[in-house]
Amino acid sequence: MKKLMITAAALMIAVATHAQGSFLFNSRDIAFGNNLTFVMPGGALATGNDLFVEVLAGADKASLQALTPTLPLNRTGAGAGYTNPFSNIYTVPGLATGNAIVGWRAYQGTSWDASLVRSDLFTSATPVALTQAPTPPNEAVLGVQAVQLNAVPEPATLALGLLGLGSLLMFRRRQ
Repeated sequence: MKKLMITAAALMIAVATHAQGSFLFNSRDIAFGNNLTFVMPGGALATGNDLFVEVLAGADKASLQALTPTLPLNRTGAGAGYTNPFSNIYTVPGLATGNAIVGWRAYQGTSWDASLVRSDLFTSATPVALTQAPTPPNEAVLGVQAVQLNAVPEPATLALGLLGLGSLLMFRRRQ
């Protein structure tokens, strides 16, 4: 019975660690070349309780999947525009070792898909080599850049705008 329990415990640990490599996402590490600032429409540094950065990773750009947790952009003062915390270790399900492409995007609200203020998707210029414990995770090279959040027009607003433009064109054509 004792051997069976030890075997079951070892099997559960092996399954839990199988195919899961890790990397470090660090938005503020100037020495490494990472200084991501997030900027709202109008140029103000992003800060607020409803602003988040979603980190994604995958074997290539086509297979990116969202990782948890999302990082809030609720820093104020000198930390405004940066994630809170500046860095986080992420585990990539399905990839134990090798290289992964890391992506990130910012949004306002409950999810990126439902948000009306969001950024484009950005990806790392070079893949990050994934590591497994006890090896410390490698830092993803994110670069030095500002990520601009933009207002996304609602579909109803676009439809009304196009309807109005079409009406003006028809009215002009009749004259």
